[in-house]
Amino acid sequence: MHLPKLKELYKDMMFKKVTSARFQYQHNKTVFDILFLIDRKPFQLLFGAIGHKCAFIVNVQPGFEIGTAIRPESAYKDLLDALGITPDPANRFKTSAFFSSFSDSIPEFIPSKQPARQTAIRAALDDGQEKLFFSHWRNNGEKGGHVTNDNIEKTRTAFGTEIANACKERNISSCWTAVSRAES
Repeated sequence: MHLPKLKELYKDMMFKKVTSARFQYQHNKTVFDILFLIDRKPFQLLFGAIGHKCAFIVNVQPGFEIGTAIRPESAYKDLLDALGITPDPANRFKTSAFFSSFSDSIPEFIPSKQPARQTAIRAALDDGQEKLFFSHWRNNGEKGGHVTNDNIEKTRTAFGTEIANACKERNISSCWTAVSRAES
């Protein structure tokens, strides 16, 4: 599947000399926090469903082409859960339709400010409660920080080894909140 708007976003990133861009995409009522990473090839899109334990990686091939398979495979069921879809063999959910909708919503420029989180979620990030709900990705490489081993283990528990390894390699933290999106 071709993602022409991703090419425009890439051009803006090159102009601004950044290697990642963070933006959000809403599919039905589920919001995804996304990092577009261009520091190595293939480029990658890292998706995380806000308030859910659902994350997956999409490789972006030359020409801004993607496959529509969800990786890791276990994330397909997580995606269905996050979207509130019950598996139906007679009417199978098509990831191609998901990515087609996503393609239409890709920003052509790096958002001037980071995606806003609702006030309840922002407050819960630092209130000491157990943080069970995914809220967003943080690229520590561009912020000068480092992902912690504890964060990598939490990412591994929630999203699996492939996502945790990608986050460790790229110095990306998964950020969490004590407030589910439904409560905020």
